[in-house]
Amino acid sequence: MRIKRALATALTVGALTLLTAPVADARGAVPEAEAVVAPAAVPAPDGFLYAWEHPHAGGAHCKWSGPNGNWAGCRDKVSDIWNNGYPGRGEDAKLFRGVSWTGSWVCLHQGHSIPDLGANGLRFFGPGEGQGEPVNDRIGSHLWVDAC
Repeated sequence: MRIKRALATALTVGALTLLTAPVADARGAVPEAEAVVAPAAVPAPDGFLYAWEHPHAGGAHCKWSGPNGNWAGCRDKVSDIWNNGYPGRGEDAKLFRGVSWTGSWVCLHQGHSIPDLGANGLRFFGPGEGQGEPVNDRIGSHLWVDAC
């Protein structure tokens, strides 16, 4: 009976640990398993929106601290995106299909990332040209907004 009770307690503690452990996207060199064990290793917000050409931070990348109406070198090429902006005013990134903040849009909330836009299946949902299209390889500009 003692062994069963000890085993049940250990399983309960293990399950609660897994269910309540914070999940983080540790965009640095910290392995994913370490991020769950040591969430303090997640980089602090630095005010930038990051974008990579390929999933999981692969290929060429761009980053912006302010709004950008023409992604130029990254326009229509992004498959991984991360909003590491500061919390508070202007914390969410509104991603537009076209340049100069035109067309349909989606929002990426502060602290969120989508490491594989192609697999994620996210689509532009705001009104305008491109509504319903996949976001992967189709972003042209962005604005920082207070809330989406």
